[in-house]
Parts: sequence; C-alpha cells; structure tokens
Amino acid sequence: MRTLFTGTSVNDCRARIRSRNDVVNAVLTVLDEPQVDSQAAADAPLRGVPYVLKDTWDTAAITTTGGSWRHRARVPVVSSHAHRALAAAGAVLLGKSNLCDLAFSTESDNHLRGPVRNPHDLGRTAGGSTGGGAAAVADGMAAFDWGTDFGGSIRAPSAFCGVVGMRLSHAAWPVGLEHFPRISPFFWDFCGMGPLTRTVAGAREVTHAVSGALRSDHAHVAMDPDRVVVYEPDAAHEGEWPTFGADALQLLASSGVKAEITRELPSPTEVNALFTEYFAAHFKEFIAGDELPLAQALPAVLLGLLSNGRLDKRVHPNTGLLFAGAAALSLRYRNRARAAAKLVSLRADVHAIWARGHLVVTPTCTARPPKHGQAAWAYRLMTFCKLGNMVDATGLALPFGHYRVRGAVSMPRSLQILGPPGSEDAVLALAERLETAVAHS
Repeated sequence: MRTLFTGTSVNDCRARIRSRNDVVNAVLTVLDEPQVDSQAAADAPLRGVPYVLKDTWDTAAITTTGGSWRHRARVPVVSSHAHRALAAAGAVLLGKSNLCDLAFSTESDNHLRGPVRNPHDLGRTAGGSTGGGAAAVADGMAAFDWGTDFGGSIRAPSAFCGVVGMRLSHAAWPVGLEHFPRISPFFWDFCGMGPLTRTVAGAREVTHAVSGALRSDHAHVAMDPDRVVVYEPDAAHEGEWPTFGADALQLLASSGVKAEITRELPSPTEVNALFTEYFAAHFKEFIAGDELPLAQALPAVLLGLLSNGRLDKRVHPNTGLLFAGAAALSLRYRNRARAAAKLVSLRADVHAIWARGHLVVTPTCTARPPKHGQAAWAYRLMTFCKLGNMVDATGLALPFGHYRVRGAVSMPRSLQILGPPGSEDAVLALAERLETAVAHS
C-alpha cells in the first residue's frame, strides 16, 4: 500500500466498517470480499489502497442504486469509467457508499439504509449527496471515495465531516452519461467528479492516479499561486461564521499569499437566487430523461411526502420536497432566456478574475450541518458550492478550524478554493499551503 495512505489498510478499514457502519450508515453495500483488479500493474499508483465508491457509479456485477429504492435490485453489466480507472490504478474496493435518493438532496438519506450520520455528531447529517463517502473517510472506513458534485455534493459533505473534497470541472473531467441516475445533457457542465480524502496530498495522489483515464485533453491552466481574491458572505449568509473574511485573509497572509476582498461578483444572495431561477426555468430539461416520467413522479412525490414513505417509496421525502419545490418554482420562473443571460454574466465575472491568474477563496458553508430531516429547509446552506457548479469550477473544500458554540469547539469548518476548468494542480498547490498553515495555527 502507498506510504501516503499508511494507517488505512484494507483489514483496518474492513474492521472499522464492521464495528461502525450500523451506527454511521456510511456504506450502502458492503462487499463480502474486497474487489481487486488482478490485471492491475504491480506498480499501480493506488495499489492496495482501500476505498468506497459512491453509488452513482456503475459497478459490473455489484448493485448500483443511485440511492433509490426503485433500483434496489439493479446490477449493471458494465462498469463506469470511474470504477474501471480506479481498479486499473490498483485501488481496493470495499463497498458502495451511501447517499440520498437519486443523488438529489443535500442530506444523504434513503429508503435503502437510512440516513448517513455525521461522525462528529450522530444527530446531524453528513451532507449530500456524497455523504456516505465523506463519513466513511472521516470515520476511518476507507482511505478515499470518488464522488460526484452537482450542487456541492462533494464539497459540502467534506466540509461537514472535516475532510478534503475536490470537484474536478466537467470541461476537463467529463462525467456525462457515466452518472447514475443519468443526468440530462443540458446540465452536464453542472456535474463534476472527484476524490474525498483526509489530506490534500491524498486528493492529489488519487487524482493523478486516474487522470490518464478520466481527464480530457483540456489544457492544464496556470494560475498565480501568490494571488487570491476572497469572496466573503453578505449579511444573509454570515450564518455561524461572521468572521470568515478576516479569518481567511489572516490564513492567506500567514501562508505568504497576497489576498484581497473582491467586490467584482454578485452578492451570495444574488448567486443563490440565480441558481434557483436557472434550475427552475430549465426544470423541463432537468427531468427530460426517462428516470421517472412526470406522470409517475407527481403521485410518487405526493404519496411519499404524505406518508413519509410508508405508502410509496419510489421517491424519498427529502427528494420529494426538493422536486415539488422546483416544480412549483418552474411556474414562476418561465423566462429561460433571462436566466441564461444572468448565468452568462456570472460566468464572465468569475472568468475575469481567473483571467488575471487569481484563484477565489470562499467559505464552503457558513453553518454547521443541519440535524437530520432539516437540510431541505436550509435554503442558504449550499450557496457558495452552487457558485462553483454554475461556473464549472475546479473546487476544493479544505478543513479550516471549528465552529464554536457557547465557547466550546463544535463541528468542523471548511473553506473553498475555486479555479477555472483544468486548474486542479494550482488549486491543490494552494490547498497544500493553506493546510500546512492551518496545522501550525
């Protein structure tokens, strides 16, 4: 096993799964025997490294459900490109990580196994949709997970669980039809993928190990490692971290990075509203696939919500709330052209910053993870993550201290680094500098 992942042996992780999975619910499908590719080279970069794989990636002969009760018996014949790449790199698959129904919620809960519990506070969610992966890594059940990220689905769970999570841009690391449930091509550039690990070095190791198989020919983008802009919360988004701007500037200065607060972007409140408007205006495109036709989806959502899944398990209540909300908002936001123009403008604003070689630092989230069953009501929870998806950023969530509640240290906090598509090396380099500074603070 790679020295970088010492302390996370296959046997140790399997023992941890046996002792803790019934408590945390991090692993949805636990394999009876670890899966190792016998064809992997002896010097494969991840040889012997144990991992769990988000259950949005098809795995031949292993159940892949997308968190959906309807797909509980679905066993793919062909593996996804992500599974094949990790197997060829020598990684050892221990199981499929838990997630939310249809990967469509900020809280990982479903009718298959139940809620993923945050290892730092079992009464709180581990986030979604890659909540199982984040919890498994944080709790020692795996060295890493390989997740997907449509609206913060890698970065927010990583923030909640105190681990590193990186969303690789769709332009450089295309997901496309490899994701299950299938995503409408209209929204492909919103969906990225990437690793969840305990350290930045681990994220770099996993990313480089599969880059030859998963990365497109999109150019690597050089950024200035010593220049950063900080995008801070507005009054509505300060949450439980009102000092983020000052905290981030101090951390960056201690790392030798020149930074300033940016006023070039719309406010977080405007960014969050745009995500809602754009998604609602294009809701028909989002449900254009054959996952669950609208005529079937509406009664499934209604019955699932009214009975909390007792009468109909086709759609989990958490998913149903978001689905119903988006459907209702689609009646209000009908001007697709206006929503599209606003998105073009936002992308131009962010790209203007990147064009100067500057990375963008934001909070990942500004509040502790909600208690179970409450995430769907936390409208501002994912705003800074959504920014990254709307501009197809290379985004990394990095642990940065803890929230304090009544003077006592509480849940992990996290900052986010956003760079343009193809800038993963620059994002990782800055993250390593900041990780070192955090460790010495």
